[in-house]
Amino acid sequence: MQKSKEEIRADLIAKARELLKNKGVEFLTARKLADYSGYSVGTIYNQFKSMDTLVMWENCQTLDELFDELKKVEMSSDAYINLNRLLDSFVDFVLENKTLWFTLYDFHFKNNTNKYATFYLRRMVKIVQLLENNLCKLFVRVSPKEREVSTEVLFITVFALSSLLTKENEFARLEKKYVVRVLFNTYLAGMSYLAKK
Repeated sequence: MQKSKEEIRADLIAKARELLKNKGVEFLTARKLADYSGYSVGTIYNQFKSMDTLVMWENCQTLDELFDELKKVEMSSDAYINLNRLLDSFVDFVLENKTLWFTLYDFHFKNNTNKYATFYLRRMVKIVQLLENNLCKLFVRVSPKEREVSTEVLFITVFALSSLLTKENEFARLEKKYVVRVLFNTYLAGMSYLAKK
């Protein structure tokens, strides 16, 4: 029985994910994926315009998995506690999925156009909204526009810090999870100060 286009696409995404988890993004080439999956290079390019497109689909799956983990976080009535719980869940996810997260981080780092597909951006927005929902409760006196900018800055900061978590040798003497938490809470403290002015 011949596989449908959707089944072939799903197979390729699954096989590419296995390569990413086991070998890393530098190992994910059309030739290596063809060898590993049993599909031809032509089939891969019939399914995905480029390897970057395939990586974007892999990153979508990573973002979906992250969002599912963040949604499991038990929320309290204290937004500050919630933000720290979300941070802990995020850090744990990155540490447990280093190669997948590095793939996502690397994809953003190397993107010179800053253009992303709508289906990809929607996944990012869902995650940012979890932060914004709690920042709304924490910084009631801050204008909606300031809160929106603050949320984006916080997300970008946490995203940038996530690269620290994926590196094995850099900052080896530091407890990376602790460093991320300190920087995150320093930002929240600064925002709290500004909100009182």
